[in-house]
Amino acid sequence: MKTKTVFFTVCAVMLALVLCIAPAAAEDSITDKVITVAGYGVSETTPDMATITLGIETENTDAAKAIKENNEKMSKVISALKSAGISSQDIRTNQYSVYSSVIGEYNAGKYKEGTTVYHVTNTVSAITYDMDNIGSVIDKAADAGANRVNGLQFSLSDEKQIQERKNALTSAVKAARADAEAVAGALGVSLRGTGLISVDRSYNPVSYASYDMAVPEPMVEATAYNTKEAAAGSTSIEAGTLKTTATVSITYLY
Repeated sequence: MKTKTVFFTVCAVMLALVLCIAPAAAEDSITDKVITVAGYGVSETTPDMATITLGIETENTDAAKAIKENNEKMSKVISALKSAGISSQDIRTNQYSVYSSVIGEYNAGKYKEGTTVYHVTNTVSAITYDMDNIGSVIDKAADAGANRVNGLQFSLSDEKQIQERKNALTSAVKAARADAEAVAGALGVSLRGTGLISVDRSYNPVSYASYDMAVPEPMVEATAYNTKEAAAGSTSIEAGTLKTTATVSITYLY
């Protein structure tokens, strides 16, 4: 009786080992017959979001007067931004500074040499989703007293980023499939499924455009936009297009 028990125990152990080894062997055989490819996808679209950075710079020999003048002008600029359709939650102060300088013999202008002048700079960023209204927003801010427009940033809203990522991933998968089919065709085999699939982070595009306007006189250089153009009439802004990219790695079985 004891002998039979030992025999059945040995058989059970061997059967368990066979069951464990069989899937591993099958898995190894599948792993040996794979084609791993990477696919790169691009989706191009027009931006639907723009961030305008602008501000007020004032100066005076009296610090309190320079600060007061700056505050008054910035209040008018913010009111102008809101009247242009920008909501309060999309307007944010991102820089405020007060500093002094002493007029020297080489930079004397309306102030005498040795005069201490206080400079106050207040900069805000404003987000607009009306891409046809960017030039009007800049014009209204300038009319209200803004004497610094430091730049523009074009980007995609969260909703559009999600859609563009889907488009880019779809394009990447199609590219990977095409490569895998080409390799399989050259080998004379057929694809019969997929194995491991990995998705890399996609690139969310942002485009910057320079728009320089400063006091005491505007910067005129080879920038996308400048104050001479703005002075000639309504500011014209072209956002162009942005590209979202994605990469996938797919293992195909054959």
